[in-house]
Parts: sequence; structure tokens; C-alpha cells
Amino acid sequence: MNYLDSTNNQYGGTYVSPKALPDSSDIFASQLNESLKIWRSQKIKVVWIKIPNARANLLPQLYQAGFMNHHCDADFMMLTLRLEDGAIIPPFAKHSIGVGGLVINANNELLTIREKDHIKTHPHNWKFPGGMLEPYEHIEDGVIREVLEETNIQTEFQSFIGFRHHHQGQFNTSNIYAVCRLKPLTLNITIQESEIFDAKWFPIEDYLADDKIGKYNHQILQSALKYPGLKNINLPGYMSSDQDYEVFMTL
Repeated sequence: MNYLDSTNNQYGGTYVSPKALPDSSDIFASQLNESLKIWRSQKIKVVWIKIPNARANLLPQLYQAGFMNHHCDADFMMLTLRLEDGAIIPPFAKHSIGVGGLVINANNELLTIREKDHIKTHPHNWKFPGGMLEPYEHIEDGVIREVLEETNIQTEFQSFIGFRHHHQGQFNTSNIYAVCRLKPLTLNITIQESEIFDAKWFPIEDYLADDKIGKYNHQILQSALKYPGLKNINLPGYMSSDQDYEVFMTL
């Protein structure tokens, strides 16, 4: 075959999978050149090519042909080439998602932590335990996991309280920080020593009266005390075997 086998999509683009790639750079250069002629004659708008790390030797030919990096993972690079002026190439994800666990015990105390990274610059930053979601992890699962990892407190998800959105996240991404109400199932704190300086159950009245605590934490705690939040519900007929959703709404 003197061209690259590809699969067209409904948007007028075509995709070349790693299985269609030859081992030889010379053969690839010849196939790419012939393929570009074919794709242009077919009025293909955008070409997508996925290059595994093991085929990194093919990247120079793609760059010379005008391909641009679109996104990557640990084991591949995805490149695109716009063949039609103005053709839409959707940008890759530019958001990270963090979660915070708002955990209140029967004594009306709030579970709080201070991070090691903040102890010198923000020594009074008593915050909710939490962290970043892992790839393909649900918010409910992630916030329970993060609270357990940082404090060894086992919890049960109750509701989604709210979120903060800003554009100064890690690696120049925007960030959504979601706060969830959790019910504690255990009470004895054991900190994650690699990241956490200390942790404690903070009386809510004292927490709200402390003017050194961040305004956002004050406000979202007050919201959680006043409103039940959004429940994670199952919508019959909405879920399917290949689509796994979380749905939060009032009941």
C-alpha cells in the first residue's frame, strides 16, 4: 500500500491510527505525501495522526508536512493538520478539577488540614482536605479518596455544595474546585505525612469567627450549613453500558 489507511469521521476529518503506520521513516514519508494528495482530492478538512512513543522517528516527517501537536499522554502524541482554511480543530482539555471534602462530625466540628507546602507562606490556612481528581475518576469517588488519603477519615458522600472556577491552575490550565459535603464514618485522624503538616477537628463557630480563614471557605461552609446541596442521583434510562455519568441536582 502506497498510502496511509485512515478512517473518516462525521466532521469531515480523517484519522490515522498507529496500526496504519510503517516502521520505516522513508516509507512513511512516501505514504504521507501520497495520502495528503488523496485527502485533499477528497475534500478532507482535518487530518489526525496518533504517534506512539515507539514510532517517534516519524515525527520529523509530520512536522515538515505542517502537522501541529494537539495533545499527548505518557505513551503517544496526537498531531493534526488543517487541510481546509477555517476548518475547526477542537482544542484539547484546558481544565483541571480539584475536590474538597467538607466533613462535619456530630460535635459540630469541621475536618481541616494545613499543607506542608503552605505552612511557611500561609501558616493559618486551615482548609478542607482534598486534591486533584485522577483521570476518569468521578467527583464522588475522588473526594472520598482524597479525604481518606490525607486524614485517614472514612466518609460517605452526601451532596455537592458548590465550586470555584479560576484561570491560574497547574501547568497554565483553568481549574474547577468542587466542594462536597461528606459524612464522617470514623473520627481518629492520621495525617498523610508526605503532604500534610497537621489536621484537626475545628469547632465550626470558631472557624467562622476566625478572620484569618479564607472568605471562600467561610462562605461555602455557611452555604453547606444552610442548604442541603445537590444530590448525586441515578436517572433511569439515562445511563448506558458505555457511558458512565454523575448527575447532581436538587430533589
